[in-house]
Amino acid sequence: MSAKNLDQKGRLRSETIAYRCSPAERKELDKRWKLLGYATKQDYVLDSVLHNKVTAKGNPMMLVNFRKELYGILEELERLEEASEIDEELFTPIRTMLEILEAFKENEDKNKKNKIRRKDKFLERRAYRDV
Repeated sequence: MSAKNLDQKGRLRSETIAYRCSPAERKELDKRWKLLGYATKQDYVLDSVLHNKVTAKGNPMMLVNFRKELYGILEELERLEEASEIDEELFTPIRTMLEILEAFKENEDKNKKNKIRRKDKFLERRAYRDV
């Protein structure tokens, strides 16, 4: 018997949902959840459907998948002789990686703003005590 599949809150995940997709859509879905660093496709699909937003899970496997995708893109670009030969499917992983990098930048900017706010509050308290 397999182990019980529990969510983050300890609830049993006993329901099964199935969907149909083309081989190209499946390939794209597989690339996206791996690039975002999710442990399972199920977690990626649930986050994207229930929360309408996915977050990149920074981990070593995510970096390995980024590297593999970039090498694949590089090989494809080196193979091409003219820009008109570029396949639309080449842009999918590029878009995904750009979205991930932009999300990391937004997160970094938020963290910087929070640090500045905390520092300002600390200085305000400090000035109040010195008076």
